[in-house]
Amino acid sequence: MSASTGILLLDVVCRPFLKFGMKFPVVMFITLFLVYGAIAYGALKSAYLSENHY
Repeated sequence: MSASTGILLLDVVCRPFLKFGMKFPVVMFITLFLVYGAIAYGALKSAYLSENHY
């Protein structure tokens, strides 16, 4: 799987959600906030665990 295939797959998967998000921007904002929050939580948790476990 190359980067272009991943971008194309992401475009195909996300396009319906983006169309929905244009109609309901508050719902889209909350969804993005939750997704980015989960990613940040995972990154911080991973960094914290790698720092404490030698």
